Amino acid sequence: MFARLATTLALLLVVGCSTLTLSPALTTDPNWTSVTLANGFQYHLFPIEGENVEIRLVVNVGSLNEEDNERGYAHFIEHMAFNGTERFPNNSVFDTFAAVGVEFGPDINAVTDYGRTIYQLSLPDNGSTQQALAWFRDIGDGLILDPQEVDSEIGVIFGEWRQDNRSDASWQLKLYDTLLANSPYVVRDPIGTDSTLTEATADKLRAFYTKWYQANRMQLVVVGGIDVANLSQKIDKAFASLPSNNAKPELHQLDEIDANILYPLTLYAPQGESPAVVLSFPDGRQNAINTLREQREMWLEWMVLDAIQLRLEEQFDRAGVSHNGIYNSVAFTPGYDVYELVVEFNNVDRQFILDELARNMASLRDHGASRGEFSALLEQYQASINLYEDYLPIEIAETAIQDLYLNRLPQDDREQNANFEGFLNTLSFDAFNSRLAKLLSVPHQAVTLVYDNGESISDAEALKRRYFADAGKRGENVNVAYLDVEIPQPETFSEGVEAVNERHDSLFEWQLPNGLPVMFYQMDRPTYESYVVLQAKGGLSVLSRTERAALDLLFETYRTGNVGNIEAFDFSHYLEVRSISIEPEVFNKSHNFALLSPNEYLPEALNALRYLIEKIEPNNEAFSREKARIIHRVNSAESSPYDVFGRASLDAIYPSDSYESPLSAEDYESVMFNDVKHVYQKLFSDVGHFSIYVVSDESLGIVESMVTGYLGSMTTQRQETKPVLNRYNRDGGRVVKHLSPEYRTYVERVFVSEATPRTLNLIYAEDMLNRVLQSRYNNLVREKHALSYDPYFSSWTRDGEAFSVTSLTALISPEKEKQLESLWPEIQGALTAPVSKRERDNAARQLSSDMYDISNDGLYMVGALARYDLWGYGVEGVLYPDEIIYQIDEGMLTRLAKQLFDGSTLFESILRPNNLETQQPEIKNAL
Repeated sequence: MFARLATTLALLLVVGCSTLTLSPALTTDPNWTSVTLANGFQYHLFPIEGENVEIRLVVNVGSLNEEDNERGYAHFIEHMAFNGTERFPNNSVFDTFAAVGVEFGPDINAVTDYGRTIYQLSLPDNGSTQQALAWFRDIGDGLILDPQEVDSEIGVIFGEWRQDNRSDASWQLKLYDTLLANSPYVVRDPIGTDSTLTEATADKLRAFYTKWYQANRMQLVVVGGIDVANLSQKIDKAFASLPSNNAKPELHQLDEIDANILYPLTLYAPQGESPAVVLSFPDGRQNAINTLREQREMWLEWMVLDAIQLRLEEQFDRAGVSHNGIYNSVAFTPGYDVYELVVEFNNVDRQFILDELARNMASLRDHGASRGEFSALLEQYQASINLYEDYLPIEIAETAIQDLYLNRLPQDDREQNANFEGFLNTLSFDAFNSRLAKLLSVPHQAVTLVYDNGESISDAEALKRRYFADAGKRGENVNVAYLDVEIPQPETFSEGVEAVNERHDSLFEWQLPNGLPVMFYQMDRPTYESYVVLQAKGGLSVLSRTERAALDLLFETYRTGNVGNIEAFDFSHYLEVRSISIEPEVFNKSHNFALLSPNEYLPEALNALRYLIEKIEPNNEAFSREKARIIHRVNSAESSPYDVFGRASLDAIYPSDSYESPLSAEDYESVMFNDVKHVYQKLFSDVGHFSIYVVSDESLGIVESMVTGYLGSMTTQRQETKPVLNRYNRDGGRVVKHLSPEYRTYVERVFVSEATPRTLNLIYAEDMLNRVLQSRYNNLVREKHALSYDPYFSSWTRDGEAFSVTSLTALISPEKEKQLESLWPEIQGALTAPVSKRERDNAARQLSSDMYDISNDGLYMVGALARYDLWGYGVEGVLYPDEIIYQIDEGMLTRLAKQLFDGSTLFESILRPNNLETQQPEIKNAL
């Protein structure tokens, strides 16, 4: 529910609802300055003192604006904006902004959809806003569209097509395609078609560009450390001359689909995916949310969906119904609201799942949620108030882009929170259940059944008839009541520690009475949340093959187990209503408990964590269900060509006793209940040899008192788990599989070599070198030779390991495999060439910017502190990264680059089409 509600609030103004009577209009955040120029160009400015700068250019043109012979042109123009403008020829825009720390992908990018093209630029400060405005102005009418660049980019776009279009597309995409059948949204994929792309020319693209890139179709959003008056003058000067065919700004609109939406009866899940059932609830025409009443109606709709999910999770757990996940969402059906509830499961349980769904839907429709369920939802929503305010420039900018989809700017956060609180305070039990009954009326439902690939669907019609027959009957009254759980306090509540060491500004350390070290970082901006990690070395590396299989069963086996004398669902409910999250996590060389809590519930969260570690018991029935589920999924996945290829690639690199080697169904079949208990004892039985890391905006005194009081008396007798070095096959290997169902070839080259022990300087140098070499690899494989849309390079030495792994991948047209093979010497030569000062400086600025972002995000900050401290790198790298980055020069990077392939062992994996001669000849010939 915690993550679910975050999504709910993020979509406040995106999801529509039925038109209601007049009520107070929602107010735009007063911090926005919005201006419309005489040519119809609009810009919106949001200043935040001392922050980085986020810029977005929205152009209201997408694939629905294209003629049949222009399919893919809007997306093609988006690509060309990076390939040369009047002031940024060729690909120089990347070099220009890389010099201030901007990285392609996360910081500079673009996307095209059905009705909009959005260009994104994230700057570390306001020092480059003038250059940014120059580039965005060039996008308006200054694209060069060089014929050679156009011809080259065709190959890149086909590379994107290869990446995005797999024959084993998820069943969710198949549902989407079927749901929108006979609408332009299925046939107007923004990427275009093979014929229109191969026939595209610079002149044709320019005609499309000139027609649609008009000032009145554009909006500029700038958020962050800006001077509004000064920046307004610059924007006026830069964009007032942008051509326009209408002075009136054009609103963003999408075509409505047919009101008579057709719902498929059956779909096939790709191999390795779970079967599922999807309940769809059409809910009328969709309208923008502009008033308080409409906003409250939307919140009520989301609450009702969460009530359905809450009921199913609770009842399925009590009934011992095995499932792979229950979630709800909104379908993309322009013009109409359609909500979806999804349950994934094993195929053997399909009838049982449908029967339980029908029983619970009828119960909720006819009797409503119980007062206990209603109160639980209210508590969950109330715990979230004020947690989701936008305060970072990127959050405000992205919210603005979402809201401009509906042609408005974001609502004032304070007003939104006040409205939300008022909604919760005035919502009645009867009104809630009335809305629930309306949504769940049988004529309001549609059912989609998702089958395993290869299953018979002969029973689908009968199952659907049975579902509606059962759901149409009078439902039983299920009175769900949650116990008022009181978690016992510690027998010994530890007093304050003798001394707290202030290690750096805002960083404090102390030792608990039981010997556990604590590190606390105090955030300097309000987050309203606290993050706690209890971490120890060990992880997967200390587990045998059987223990690794048992670990995959552990989480569900213990999640459904009682905690002391508190039943599992009551304990989970206790956490959920307080928006507390406690998760055990196991990584390659470490394992931990991760806790996230609103500040107001931090005492309850720490006490719950303590009690869970001390008192949790495994559930034997859950173990059996989870074992059957995983074996089913592994068996299904093992028939997938991608899984076969992936397993063969890993088996070539890692021997069976390596913690990287893939597990088989036989490994899971051998796992016994006691094996799961043994793994829990080995990793989590108590907190011996753990370290504690806390990030919060609470004061030192409060955090020290609570952490010491609740965790200071915990048992610390668990034996230390010392990480074991990984192993790899020293002879190398080559795997070639003719299995791909698509007309494309995937190539991966992996080089494994011995590595020196990691130091803080080496960690940062390795990071910087990856940025340099990814850029070089991309320039060669994508930009120069147009072989792959997203070629990937990485070279890392994992924490606690003695060897480094360098990977190079490419997804290419099968005809280009020989060309790529001939290029490997050139590629390796380019990667090991001396690093220039400019490359070093660009990578340094990018790393510095990323580290700054980490310091502003509590979740990432607690993870970084835990990692750097646990492995002895020193937390100075987190607190003062620029001091470390400054010490790394191009000479050090050059030495590391030259070592990449020296003395390394090569593993090559190639996945080719399973029938090269007959697959998609029109695309093969085009490429």
